[in-house]
Amino acid sequence: MGDSVVRGRAVPALGARPSGPRLPSTLLWRGRLAERLDQGVRQPVTLICAGPGWGKTALAGSWAAARAASGPIAWLSCEPRHNHPYALWSDLVLALRTSGAVPPGHTLPETGPLPSEDEAEYAGRVAAAVATLPTPVVLVLDDLHQVTDERTLTGLAALVARPGHRLRFVLITRSEPGLPLHRERAAGELTEIRSADLAFRAAETAELSAQFGRRLPADRLAELLRRTEGWPAGLRLAMEAPDGVSPAAAAEDYLLREVLAALPAHRQLFLLRTSVSDRICAGLADALTGQQHSQQVLEELAAANLFVERIGSGRWFRYHPLFRAALRHRVTVSKPGEVPRLHLLAAQWHNGQGDGLTALRHASAAGDWGLVGRLVVDHGLTLVASADHAELFEVLRRIPPGRLADSPELLLCSALLRYAHGDLAAIPEQLARARSLLQTYAPGYRGRVELAVAVLESGTVTRRRGDMPGVIESTTALLAELTRLDAEHVPSLLPYRAMVLNNKGSALFWTGRLDHADRYLWAAASAARVTGTPLVEINALSHLALLVHRQGSPAEAAGHAVSAIDAARRIDALSHPAVAPAHLAQAFIELDRGADTDAEATLRQVLRSLGEHPETVMAGLAAVLRARLLIDRGEPTAARAVLAKASAEAGPGQRAPLLDRSFDLAAAEIDLALGEPAAVVKRYAAGPLAPAEQVCLARGHLALGDFHAAEQLLALAREGSDRVSVVAAWVLTALAADAHSRSGRAADALGHALAAAEADRIRRPFRRLDPERVLVLAGRQQWLNEPRGPVGDGVLAEITGEIPVLSGLPTADPLSEREVDVLQYLPTVLTAGEIAESLGISVNTVKAHMRSIYRKLGAGRRREAVVQARQAGLL
Repeated sequence: MGDSVVRGRAVPALGARPSGPRLPSTLLWRGRLAERLDQGVRQPVTLICAGPGWGKTALAGSWAAARAASGPIAWLSCEPRHNHPYALWSDLVLALRTSGAVPPGHTLPETGPLPSEDEAEYAGRVAAAVATLPTPVVLVLDDLHQVTDERTLTGLAALVARPGHRLRFVLITRSEPGLPLHRERAAGELTEIRSADLAFRAAETAELSAQFGRRLPADRLAELLRRTEGWPAGLRLAMEAPDGVSPAAAAEDYLLREVLAALPAHRQLFLLRTSVSDRICAGLADALTGQQHSQQVLEELAAANLFVERIGSGRWFRYHPLFRAALRHRVTVSKPGEVPRLHLLAAQWHNGQGDGLTALRHASAAGDWGLVGRLVVDHGLTLVASADHAELFEVLRRIPPGRLADSPELLLCSALLRYAHGDLAAIPEQLARARSLLQTYAPGYRGRVELAVAVLESGTVTRRRGDMPGVIESTTALLAELTRLDAEHVPSLLPYRAMVLNNKGSALFWTGRLDHADRYLWAAASAARVTGTPLVEINALSHLALLVHRQGSPAEAAGHAVSAIDAARRIDALSHPAVAPAHLAQAFIELDRGADTDAEATLRQVLRSLGEHPETVMAGLAAVLRARLLIDRGEPTAARAVLAKASAEAGPGQRAPLLDRSFDLAAAEIDLALGEPAAVVKRYAAGPLAPAEQVCLARGHLALGDFHAAEQLLALAREGSDRVSVVAAWVLTALAADAHSRSGRAADALGHALAAAEADRIRRPFRRLDPERVLVLAGRQQWLNEPRGPVGDGVLAEITGEIPVLSGLPTADPLSEREVDVLQYLPTVLTAGEIAESLGISVNTVKAHMRSIYRKLGAGRRREAVVQARQAGLL
């Protein structure tokens, strides 16, 4: 029967019609689809194929009514009796005759074929007669799915295959017709309109709402469209339903009567049992139904357009959400005890496939909290580090609070919930209680739970309180243990390794062991990318950004920060704590580049990412950034207060030497800003110094008039790989030379500073280190050098808005023959000692050549020198 829907009733078909079926008074004209039909009838065949309620008959009927004056249209609504050839052909030729296309006395047969007549020959007679009609005619065969008899379809196929120029077909069916249309499809002579085309668009939904006198706001319309997926009958039923009735409830009766009830009992049972899953495949369906051959069943249901469709080209299928909701409600009402059992079967199947999150959802729906706990042991930490972390916590929140202390596994769930809520102080107690209860477990399984507890403890309790040596100790032990295990017994073995590598790499960074940290963080990022734990990859890349910035390469650090932030954006995690180090690195880079306003905005993003209960070392480094911004703003006293507050909040468990040195460096800058250089000299009286510390101490000596001590420190900083410190050292050298009336040396030093600042766009040293005298030096140099471009270009113009760009250093000297020899070894993994042995020279000579190479190529470290050399064609 036709499938146009009026007030929830299906309009019955009435056989052969001259113009089409009766149409509902509330029918919505769908112009875009009518145009498709207009284009389609210019070709031999148009196929409208979709399930019940998609408005197939209503579309074709309204189009036929509107087009009636343009030419004859014959309409035949097929019924089961049309499986007999005589009945089909008799009504088909009757429909053609009553369309007005057949003149009196025409050769078109008046009845169907005789019992002795071959249907193919009869179809040939009909085709030959139609070819002589004075005007073309469109033949609409509605409900063609009712015709399944092979003999009848063979005859009809013969007519469809040779329609000539006078006959066009519009075939309307719920399922794929039993006609060979592949030739027409291959030749481009078949127009197809399916459910995706028939689905209502937003504008059509709004128009339908207005037609029903229900002018819904845009958000309500969008939600209705999302839940119905544009299914016309579902939209109409929802419009007709009283306020407060959901689209699913409004459509349930129609779907159960029109779709489910029309199927055999075993197909109904299949759909009911498999409806507990949001998507279904043959293996899962076999597990839920206890049957075999589910693939065939799913494909048949999809081919029949019974609200079952394949997802992409893979093995998965999905049910229309309203159909799935109707099926679930039916099975819940009719067999309530069956639902938990089905969810358990689904959980077990998904767990066997390694899909921990879906297994957890089904275990939760079944109310089997013990299984939920066991699944969290195997998959929980991996999911915490995945793009699905929010969904995991949603599942864990369903656990009744009174059950969270029932077992070690559920205590692990409790610890994860505390982590999600930022209640880090409560986690140690949860993990300690879990360890206590584990003593009664069998050793094999107990080890799996203990491993999950240890990984969580290392990454949350120890790391978040800032005990970085403790993190290194625990992660070293964990990595050793992980090498002795296999993935068969520990499903999350590889994700655990990525997490532990990242925790160790970040801890090595905070203890100042940057070279070791670099290797572990790269390994963590690579492992995380493979194991589907993007938050681990993001955090590793974020710490690499901080690490490289600490080494003094803002541009390279910015690349890592952008990679981390882009990865976070892809999984909607821009405000997750994992990406906070990248935001922080970005803020420090902006500060180096003199973009204080941008740095302050980025700092706000850092604080949003860190949340209310931040990792202590991250909170401390954010305070350092805040202090440096205040120093640049001329508020050193306020900066000192920020550092004091952060130190007080750190807690006694924090052990992070690199952060301590960052605090000291910021405090030294405050001392200098407050006119207390002696405090700086005292602060750095002992111990090896990093380039930034050398520059700060040199400033202290300069302020005290000890130019010799300052120059020794500045010489070291100028030869270092920290580019920010290199720029600062050259600026201070220029200022010191100028103070001693050595104008040539001052100009040369300023030129070096400008050249070193260009690649990384370093600006802060020019603005912080006696900027008025820097302007004087630049103005003096303007008279000595040809400007590189018009006023406003270059480093100083960007910094001050006043100084024209000065020429940079002369073209670098070419490499010597021996330097070229050393350069060839730089892309290798050989150390300076090994290079010296290969060349037969001393290690010191190799190091001297390497420093010269770096200087001539404008590189800060070995890797950059290799890149520059390749670009210059030297390698």
